Amino acid sequence: MGVLFILISGAAFGLLPWFARIAYNHGAEPLGMLAVRFVLASAIMLAATFLRKGPRERPSRSLALQLFALGALGYAPQATFFFFSVDRIDISLATIIFYTYPVFVVLASWIFLSHTPSSRVITCLCVAVIGAALTAGQVKAGSVSGVLFMLAASLWYTGYIVFSSRVVHIVGAFTSLTYVMVGAATAHVIIYIGVQPHLPTDSTGWLAIAAASIFGTVLSMGFFFAGVSRVGPGEAAVLSTVEPVVSIAVGVLALHEQLTTPRVIGAALVLVSVAVLAQFSRADTK
Repeated sequence: MGVLFILISGAAFGLLPWFARIAYNHGAEPLGMLAVRFVLASAIMLAATFLRKGPRERPSRSLALQLFALGALGYAPQATFFFFSVDRIDISLATIIFYTYPVFVVLASWIFLSHTPSSRVITCLCVAVIGAALTAGQVKAGSVSGVLFMLAASLWYTGYIVFSSRVVHIVGAFTSLTYVMVGAATAHVIIYIGVQPHLPTDSTGWLAIAAASIFGTVLSMGFFFAGVSRVGPGEAAVLSTVEPVVSIAVGVLALHEQLTTPRVIGAALVLVSVAVLAQFSRADTK
């Protein structure tokens, strides 16, 4: 189930650049989109908490603050770096840079959490990263600021994954996600008040942000939290490389981008590595 949860999360995350481009094309700026995205996501989670039946998990004050900080200081900055980069450079270049994070996650887990990677995890990781780079295609455009923003997103996401793996299992994915969303929303509302970025100018832009909130935030993060608590941060990072495959598929089907041979080969490598790792995970649980 952990493997399945991470795959669903990666697929949902893969839709985010598409939603962002639509919102940008309809008047939104990155900080404006992020503020609305996280406020909507927080509202959804709080409403679900209110309507949820059965006993409700109540984290301690210390854990609640940690989860809130995970959203405000962990996920919010990573999302900001990511969307500023997507606004400045082509998605292919952004994907290549961002998908250096699985390497950082495995190394960080090894150093800080004593999760020594097995040879099969290292092999799958290498194949998946190579596939992600090929899937992204030929780099055609870029800027120094866009590259730096995405590299910062990759490094920040590494810390987010490692830290979240240590706290989200204590109270469960649902409660953890609620606190993280509220933290991220709080951070971006404060930024919005100070900066006053542009919001969408029509219904299409608003629908794109709503879709980013539901599919690319609540569902994707919920499945990620549920998955990372079962398979660990290293394997979760490898499995999440299904995300660029989804991004390329959406680009071809919705944006009519060219499906080149390197992208096909890259997608195949990612899918094979994910399938092999899934088989290893099942074998380990028998």
